[in-house]
Amino acid sequence: MEVVFGSGGSSSGGSCCIAMQTASPIMDSRIWRRLPQKLLDRVVAFLPPPAFFRARSVCRRWYALLFSDAFLEMHLRLSPRCRWLFFFEHDLPKSYVYAGAETSAAGGVGEGTGGRWRPPCYGFMFDPDEGTWRRVSFAGVVPPGFYPAASSGGLLCWVSDGAGTKNLVLCNPLSKLTAQLLPTPRPRLFPSVGLTVSDASLAVMLAGDDLISPFAVKNLTAERFHVDSTTGFYTPWVAAAPLPRLCNLESGRMVFKEGRFYCMNYSPFSVLAYDVATDEWSKLQAPMKRFLRSPSLVEFDGKVVLVAAVEKSKLAVPRSVRLWGLQPGGRAWAELERMPPQVHAQFVEAEGGRGFEGVGNGSLLAITIRGSNDVLLFDGNRRVWRWLPPCPFLQMGGGDVLLRGGLRGFPFEPRLATPAVGLLQSSAFPFQA
Repeated sequence: MEVVFGSGGSSSGGSCCIAMQTASPIMDSRIWRRLPQKLLDRVVAFLPPPAFFRARSVCRRWYALLFSDAFLEMHLRLSPRCRWLFFFEHDLPKSYVYAGAETSAAGGVGEGTGGRWRPPCYGFMFDPDEGTWRRVSFAGVVPPGFYPAASSGGLLCWVSDGAGTKNLVLCNPLSKLTAQLLPTPRPRLFPSVGLTVSDASLAVMLAGDDLISPFAVKNLTAERFHVDSTTGFYTPWVAAAPLPRLCNLESGRMVFKEGRFYCMNYSPFSVLAYDVATDEWSKLQAPMKRFLRSPSLVEFDGKVVLVAAVEKSKLAVPRSVRLWGLQPGGRAWAELERMPPQVHAQFVEAEGGRGFEGVGNGSLLAITIRGSNDVLLFDGNRRVWRWLPPCPFLQMGGGDVLLRGGLRGFPFEPRLATPAVGLLQSSAFPFQA
């Protein structure tokens, strides 16, 4: 497994590994060497994933803990939850030809590709607690011709990029454990994808971009995949209720909250909600829908939140980027936050009207800019806006590696084991079955 650690500072030449300094208080070996092995394992199980991977270098036994069923089960119970952000190159046109050419170090469009889009082979994780970046390689883990589309429960969902029936691969970026779902029955181009994962269940939703002919797509249908080990429920790709008429799902994103998948509808702006239990779609009016630009849905601070720029020259209030939260009952919106004028001025200069996208995880909300490596972060607990430190893996060789489409973010919870994968394949850990 290749997980490269990095800080937010400048990189050292062309090296792919950024050194990290960690405090190592002196421990009395006369005490620690006499502790029972089970007690030591329990101490290690409390470590968050970054500290655990550093600890694996201590001895062979700790290195092998990643493959111990008993330890992984204990780690899932004891390890603190982390709220990270996972970024990939954002460059997914509606049509392209995938050809085998060399990929750049950033995992995007490399020299010799002739400008063709390449599926990313690297991802960039940001740890807000340590303020550090980490690079993860997916080469040899996810097959060529797949792009990242959704995330949940420590898993990333990759979808085949070819027109036709879709293949989906679920991958744990830390353990590199993967599982492939059955192909979808309906041919699609780039559908909207939703994923929700718990230790005992997994549900995937695909909607829109139906291929009604080799040259045309239409947003008509949706389909879902659901497996639950608690109830024994297993439904591989059944048709969901038809999409509402005249809907336009362009972002490809879905947010899951309290039994519903939510996605943006464009032209005009609104929000579509799919109730998993009742198999029904509903349409919610977006706030200030006539004045919005670059709206996106995120899960933030336990709520479904709409992030968008408000731009209208004749408005009595100044232009801004605002956050609205969906209220209990799922019908009304309330403004939660407004970008401060000074921060908004910096954001407008960096964004330049190219468009942006939001991604939320816990009390963190990140805004990525099309065609830029800059990421603006809002900390809901501290109510502070700040720019993330530059990713050092995009600054190798003394200069910035500008990704053509910028960065696209996903919420991510780093986990050593993901029991839901065991629901899809028999080769997973026994306790995950």
